[in-house]
Amino acid sequence: MEKFKPQLLPNEPAGEAPDWESRLQPIEEFMFSTKLDGARVELFSGEPARGRSMKVLKSVKIQEMATEFNQHMGLFGGCFEAEFYSPNMTFSEIMHFFKVEDIDDPKHYTKWMKLFQHPTKEWPFPGRTPEWLCTWHDDLKFYVFDYATAASKADRYMMYNEAIRDIRPTDQWPLSTDPEIEGATEVAVAVKQFKLNHIDAFYQAYDQAIMDGHEGLVCVHKDTPYKNGRHTLKSGTSFKAKENKLEFDGKVMYAEEGTVARPGAPKTTNELGRSVTSKLAEDRIPGGFCKGFRVRMEDGRELIVSLNGWSHPEKEELLNDPSDYVGQWVRFTGMKPVKEGGMPRHAQVTKGQCIRDEK
Repeated sequence: MEKFKPQLLPNEPAGEAPDWESRLQPIEEFMFSTKLDGARVELFSGEPARGRSMKVLKSVKIQEMATEFNQHMGLFGGCFEAEFYSPNMTFSEIMHFFKVEDIDDPKHYTKWMKLFQHPTKEWPFPGRTPEWLCTWHDDLKFYVFDYATAASKADRYMMYNEAIRDIRPTDQWPLSTDPEIEGATEVAVAVKQFKLNHIDAFYQAYDQAIMDGHEGLVCVHKDTPYKNGRHTLKSGTSFKAKENKLEFDGKVMYAEEGTVARPGAPKTTNELGRSVTSKLAEDRIPGGFCKGFRVRMEDGRELIVSLNGWSHPEKEELLNDPSDYVGQWVRFTGMKPVKEGGMPRHAQVTKGQCIRDEK
C-alpha cells in the first residue's frame, strides 16, 4: 500500500471545449459510466476505509460499512475504489455524512438544532431537519467503480462486478446510463459500464446524465490498465466529460490577498506523494499577491473567484493596483452549485476573457 496512489482522471484546460469526436476513436472500444458527485473512498482488503488522500476516514458508520464490505469480499484482495454516494441527496448532504465522526453523538443534534432555530442565520440544508441530519440513511452506499489491479479496464469491470454481484457479466455491457447495479451486499453497489456506438449517442448519454443530476460521464478505453496517479490527456485513454464550465456574471468588489505557509507550519503528503502545507488559518500569513476577486453576483451574494492566466508577478501587481478590475462586471466560469440557489463551485476568471459590458 505504500506505493499505491489512487487513480485519477485528467483535468481539462480551462476555457477549452474538448473535441469528443476526435478523442473517442473508435468509440466502440470505450467504456462509459455515470460520473457521480460523491466522496472518494479506497477500500483495501482487511483495512479501514481511506479517502483519496489515503488518510483513514474518521466516520464510525463508514468504517462499519467498510467492515461489512470486506466480509462480503471474502477472498478478493487488493483495493476497490468507490464513491460514497446517495441518489437521494445533494453533494453537500453527502459530504455532511462523509465528514461527521459519530452521527449518534448527541452534541451533533444540539449543534444543528441551535442553528435550525437561529432567527437570522441561514439554514444550510433546505428541506431537511436536524433529526434527518443526525440519522444514518441506508441509501448511503459505496458505489464501486474500479478495482486496483494491472488488468485492463474491461477485465477490472468484470472483476468488481463479479465481486459485488457474484454474477459474471456478459460481453454486452448494460446500455442504460442509470449508474446503479443491485449489489449482493447492503453497503455497496457496482457502477454500470455501458457501450456507445456513435458520437451522437455519447452526447445523448451525457445530456441524460446531467438531467438526472449527475456530474457527467467517465470515458475509459477498454484496454486501459490501472494507473497509480493521474492519467494525462495526452494518453488519449481516459477522460471525464462533465459540466464544469457554466458561466456566471458578477461585479468585482476588491482583490483578495493570498496567503502562504508561515515558517515552521506543518506539512502532510497528498495522494500523489507531494508535500502539502497546512491550510489552517493559524498556519498562514499574507502572501503579497492577489489570489482572486471578491465578486458580487446580481442577486447580491458574494464569493471569491480565483484567477486563471495571471503570472505570479502579475498577481503581485494586481494586489497593489486592482483598479482595472474593481467596479467592473466580469464573466466567470464554475461548476454547478450543489443545491438550488447555491454558490458556483471552483469559480475562476480567465485573463483577457473576463471583462464584460456593465449591466
